[in-house]
Amino acid sequence: MGQNPSEPGATDTQAFEIRVAGLVPQQVLVQLADVETSSRETRTVLICRCRDQAELHGFLARLRTFGLEVVEVRRLLAGTVDEESTGDGHE
Repeated sequence: MGQNPSEPGATDTQAFEIRVAGLVPQQVLVQLADVETSSRETRTVLICRCRDQAELHGFLARLRTFGLEVVEVRRLLAGTVDEESTGDGHE
């Protein structure tokens, strides 16, 4: 029997949108495996999936080791990852 995506335990990760100042160099993106990106002229949006707060904080620490300035972190609701990462309507 399959699980309903809205049931607790149906997924063990949450998606986060992380905006960083400037463009992230390609060699850094390669090291940030399994991260979706959307680059604009003055910022890069990264979508990552984390199991818990500790994993999110670890990812943010990795970004700092690359010298990236994190300007915003938002938790995305289930089902909004594709809409949020491809759209440019909300600022």
